[in-house]
Amino acid sequence: MIVFTTLAIQSKAQLENYKEILAITITGAEGSSATERDNECAAGYKAFGGYCDTDFFKGEVLPGGFDNMKKENGISTLSAIYILKGVDNKGDSCHIFIENNAIQGSSYSKPKIFTDSKALSFLNSSNPISYLDNKSKFTIRIYVPDTEKAPSIEKVMIPGANGLLAATLEKPALKSGEKCPIVIICHGFGGNRDRGTTCTIGHQLPTENIASIRFDFNGHGESEGRFEDMTVPNEIEDAKCVYQYVSTLPFIDTKRIAILGASQGGVVASMTAGELGHGKLKAAVLLCPAAVLRDDCIKGNTMGKRYNPLAPPETLDLGNGKILGREFIKTAFSLPIYETAERYHGKACIIHGTGDRTAPYTYGLRYHDIWPGSEYHQLDGYDHGFKPNPQKAVDIAVDYLKRILVEGK
Repeated sequence: MIVFTTLAIQSKAQLENYKEILAITITGAEGSSATERDNECAAGYKAFGGYCDTDFFKGEVLPGGFDNMKKENGISTLSAIYILKGVDNKGDSCHIFIENNAIQGSSYSKPKIFTDSKALSFLNSSNPISYLDNKSKFTIRIYVPDTEKAPSIEKVMIPGANGLLAATLEKPALKSGEKCPIVIICHGFGGNRDRGTTCTIGHQLPTENIASIRFDFNGHGESEGRFEDMTVPNEIEDAKCVYQYVSTLPFIDTKRIAILGASQGGVVASMTAGELGHGKLKAAVLLCPAAVLRDDCIKGNTMGKRYNPLAPPETLDLGNGKILGREFIKTAFSLPIYETAERYHGKACIIHGTGDRTAPYTYGLRYHDIWPGSEYHQLDGYDHGFKPNPQKAVDIAVDYLKRILVEGK
């Protein structure tokens, strides 16, 4: 078993704004075990040792470090947990705990790090990235943002339809007076701004000189409001509030604002684009847009929960602490999704998988039909979360936005 075989950085450009802090060279395995049911399911374990010798830290991997690999339904996940013991750049003895996880197809990983070193305490909250350098020896290289070159990350609160919206604003390093484009990112039903493909896209855009703002809809994540009061129309209002916010930022080129959404967030993005128009939005990108939500409500079946659509209950318990309100069903029942979206006449890109059982790909195709000149990327066999390779959908979206917002193609 090879540790972190899928963690290659997508391009060297992604490392230009980072500096290397740790380089852990793997010296060999101490023991291993594995089991395999068939070609689709397997699990393996390997203990390993190693050492680190950089300007910031010198030490070794303590006994007990291990790499774990699991393959389930053809999807491989890898994780490594280990502790380094040594001295920091101030000469003080210290420990560094590292947990690194990756999914097949990812271009890089986001390690979790904790250290008792005062000199290296920035590692506890520095948003590091890592990859495997296997040119000569297996070396796990861990980088942190270079504060002079790296994109900045800021949490902001924006007044929305039902209270304040929690948002994360990421922007590239800009010269004094320089302006850049920005992408407003909308997560899906029951989600939040810090997970899934939308989060990954938000992280990658600043490496292409594009700012991003991803936010939690009302009743989601860290935003105010109750999930029970959430509807597609008030999520559209949330998105428009975020648009108003970014359009006032002094470093944003208001002629290069785009919107992107996944699943229900794709529906919200499309309808927001229709309401704002191409005069205000340079591009719209939809990932697995769940326009099926209207048909689901007409049939009286939302997220597998059945009800009478002509007399919907006051609340619908979806499980996992999610209570859906009647107003969501009533508004979705007659929601003019495509009628509103088709009022948008700007640049557009739709990405959908044929294996999507939550929102069948035909709903994405219809957007392609109503938006002449739009790009449509059909990923054969990919599901609603873009497995088996979510990074492919991310790459398509980021490449499209780069072409439209930066290169002007």
